[in-house]
Amino acid sequence: MEAERPQCDTEYCTPEDAWEQLRMRIKWTEPQTPGSLKIAMLDPLDISLCLECEKPIPLRNFSAYAWTHVYHAADDGPPSLDQQDMRRVSLGEGEQLFFKPLQDNPEGIYRELKLKYVENSREWDDMGITTYLFSAKVFPTHPGEFRLTYNVKYKLPDTTKVMVWANKFQEDCMVTVTLPRAPNSWTQAAEVSQITQNMYLGNSKAMLSAEEKGFDAVLNLDPETEEKVHGDWPPKVLRYFQNIVQEIGSGNEVEPEQIQNLVKWLWNAYPKYKKILIGDSDGVSAVGSAMTAYIFANNPNLTFEEAYNFVWARKFVFCHKGLKETLLESYPRD
Repeated sequence: MEAERPQCDTEYCTPEDAWEQLRMRIKWTEPQTPGSLKIAMLDPLDISLCLECEKPIPLRNFSAYAWTHVYHAADDGPPSLDQQDMRRVSLGEGEQLFFKPLQDNPEGIYRELKLKYVENSREWDDMGITTYLFSAKVFPTHPGEFRLTYNVKYKLPDTTKVMVWANKFQEDCMVTVTLPRAPNSWTQAAEVSQITQNMYLGNSKAMLSAEEKGFDAVLNLDPETEEKVHGDWPPKVLRYFQNIVQEIGSGNEVEPEQIQNLVKWLWNAYPKYKKILIGDSDGVSAVGSAMTAYIFANNPNLTFEEAYNFVWARKFVFCHKGLKETLLESYPRD
């Protein structure tokens, strides 16, 4: 399954052909293609591309992409209010929010991942041959075997659009994503992030220290944490357990009934408790789908993307496959 395959007027499938016809080519990529890479889920995957040109080309005339079906959450950096691709919407009591499209791939379909130009990376030699660097960082969110390749799109002076691929068809980088390392950077310390006035997201260690952090209610989405605290939980802190995802990875769908029960619990808890913690093992996986579902259900003026981005702008998270369709069916928009 794939999003619409990128197309241009002319395509060049080898660096040699591109250099001969256009005097430009993809010089190198990281990860290398063809090649192979093994990485643990939720570890950072840095993706880079070097474009080589016979002479300087205006940056506005070309763009660089990775083409892959790796399930991932993209690290797009903190949201900025001056970006043209952001939309202004209101939430709650007149709060003005700004949203930009994220480059996540929760569905595991082939799609483009835009690589950003690395500022001040342009270099040239005595012959005038010029190179430009592009990069992006993503975090794989589901284990499995995947393909990764790259392309550059370029607009010629006569407005003809051409596309240069890094390699021949299916001579890709083969990416193996394994289960998360234990421990990893997401689980080593107690992490808590505020999302709404009284709702927070956190990991297992945050849940285990809920009382000392001032929480009076905890929604636990992690079975292992539930086993640890069984029979040994502070009586002043309400704890509710719901295992919404049976397998590790964003490619596993959450059942509609699970989402609806979770949202109902949060609706009931919201006015009764001053500080509510929603937690899972790492503080980025099941909590992402849970908090996005609550924000979407509670704010009929928001699209799914806006609800997700509202959460993501406050805490790096990812959502699960099929969540958008489940939420639209459970909480339909006009």
